[in-house]
Amino acid sequence: MIKKWIVAPFSYKTLFWGFVHQEIKARYAGSIGGLLWSILTPLINMLIYFFVFSIILKIKITPADTGTDSFVIYLLAGLLPWTAFADTISSSAAMFLSKANLITKVAFPLEVVPIAGVLVVFILDGMGFGLFLVYLTIKGYASMSWLFLPVVTAVFAVFALGLAVLIASLSVFIRDIQQVLASILTIWMYITPIIYPAKMSPPFFQPFLQMNPAYAFIELYHQILLQNTISYQLLGQAVICAMLSFLCGIWFYERSRKAFSDVL
Repeated sequence: MIKKWIVAPFSYKTLFWGFVHQEIKARYAGSIGGLLWSILTPLINMLIYFFVFSIILKIKITPADTGTDSFVIYLLAGLLPWTAFADTISSSAAMFLSKANLITKVAFPLEVVPIAGVLVVFILDGMGFGLFLVYLTIKGYASMSWLFLPVVTAVFAVFALGLAVLIASLSVFIRDIQQVLASILTIWMYITPIIYPAKMSPPFFQPFLQMNPAYAFIELYHQILLQNTISYQLLGQAVICAMLSFLCGIWFYERSRKAFSDVL
C-alpha cells in the first residue's frame, strides 16, 4: 500500500508532471505576472511584517528563548513553513472534486493527484522561504544546522500529504468540509507557537501546546534557523506524526476509493 504511493510519481511520471504543470497553470490563470507572484507576494508580506512589528509596534523578544531579538524574524521562521502547510490543507478538499469528470471517465492512478498538489504548494511557497533564507544569511544566521532543513521540510510535506489525502477523500462524501477548513486552520495556527514563543505561554498550557502535531515542526524550524541546533526528540516526534498522518490518510483513501465514482 505504501509502496504504491512512493512509486506512483516515477511509474507515471508523464501523468504526474502533467498534473504538476496543470496545478501551476491553474494557480496563475489569467495572471500577467505568473510565477513572479510566488516571489513578489511573500516579499511584500515580509516587508509589511517588518514595517508593522519592527517600526510601529517594536515588539521585542529575548535571544535566550528564541535565538533572536527580532520578533519579525522569529515570526517568519515559523509562519512561512506554516503557510505552505496551510495552503496544502486549504486546497486539499478540492483535489479529487475538481477532477470529478476525469476520475469518473478515465482509469488512472489517483495517487498522483494529491502528491502533485502538495509538491506544487511546497515549491511555490518555498520561493518566499528561499528569500527569507537569503535575508537570514545576510544577517549572519546561517549555520551547519541548516543542513537539516530539507529533512524537516520533507517530513512536514509527508505530514501535510497524509492530511491532504484524508481530507480530499472525506470531501468526496462530505462537501461541507471545505467550508470549515479555514476556521480550523486559523484556530490551529493560534495554538501553535508561530506568533509567540512557546516559553511565553502559561505553564499550565505548555503540555497541551506540545501535544499539537504541528508543534514539533514549527519548533524545529525555529531551532534550525535561529538557534543553530536541533532537537532529535522533536525530530523523532515529527517523523512519528508524519507517518501516522500518512498511514491514516492512505488507509481511508484505500477503503473509500471504490466508492468515489458513485458520488462524484
